[in-house]
Amino acid sequence: MLGKIESGLLYLMRLVMVVLVLFTLFNFALWSWDAVRKPKQDTAIEDAHKDRDWAALQISDEELKKITYSDFGYGDTSQAVNDGKLAADTAVVTAFAEVDALVRAAIERNPAQRKKLEDDNNERGLAPVQGLGALVEAMQAKERANNDIAAMDAASAAAAAVAAADGDGDGWEPQHTSIGEALLNQTRSIISSYNYDAGRAFVLGAPKALKTLLADPQVQAGISKQTASMVVSNLLLNYNMVFSAKAGEGDSQAAAPSWLERLIEPSNLLVFTVLLWSFVFLMMIVVFLRVERHLRAMSQEGKALNRPGL
Repeated sequence: MLGKIESGLLYLMRLVMVVLVLFTLFNFALWSWDAVRKPKQDTAIEDAHKDRDWAALQISDEELKKITYSDFGYGDTSQAVNDGKLAADTAVVTAFAEVDALVRAAIERNPAQRKKLEDDNNERGLAPVQGLGALVEAMQAKERANNDIAAMDAASAAAAAVAAADGDGDGWEPQHTSIGEALLNQTRSIISSYNYDAGRAFVLGAPKALKTLLADPQVQAGISKQTASMVVSNLLLNYNMVFSAKAGEGDSQAAAPSWLERLIEPSNLLVFTVLLWSFVFLMMIVVFLRVERHLRAMSQEGKALNRPGL
């Protein structure tokens, strides 16, 4: 039985050695090709564009306008369209209202303590509840006003700044914190990074996520120690970060190389080669043991033949 096992291992070793030699030659050829090809990468880009018809190159007027509009004080038209779609979506409007109610209830849990905290930090607390439609109109009007100021010449802008300073005394006045405005800004960032459907999913998932978060005792204790502006910013920004990280998982999985691409990476090929050589060495040990046993048997037979009387 032991002899059959040894014979089988010997046949397997021969097969593995043939595969190992071919595999090693393949690795050597692959690494040699990479070594020859890499110095030419700098000229590869030039060669790829050498015969390109540059006269037929067309640029996108819409993309050029979109980039240029902001330099002349105009708003992003696609953002305005997305804001309108959000305001017209009943489910999104409901989710906005739910988020406002949840965050507002968590912040105003203790009104007396909240008022003292806001007064001590020279803040004005939360802004009144505002529907999404009215909020979108107010934000777009504010942005248009800011764009108009940005488009003014330097002298007019300086005069406006002086007038604003004279009217406000110290030139700055704390503003109420709008939960809806903060959520809309975070939604815009998601839409800008992905698309409108992602922004819609971001809004619709916010009530459930925030409801679970705001029920945590440690979160409640932390909210009682921060101003309304900090609480709103932290809650919605953190939700944005977690949502973006989850959305990015699909991108990383889609960009993951196939098993064959991972296999032919030099580091993986080297490891696989070492494993094959290790297996061959193990088989060689088996061969040496068999040879040693065979020599011992031959030695015993020789001694028996040389005994006197035989």
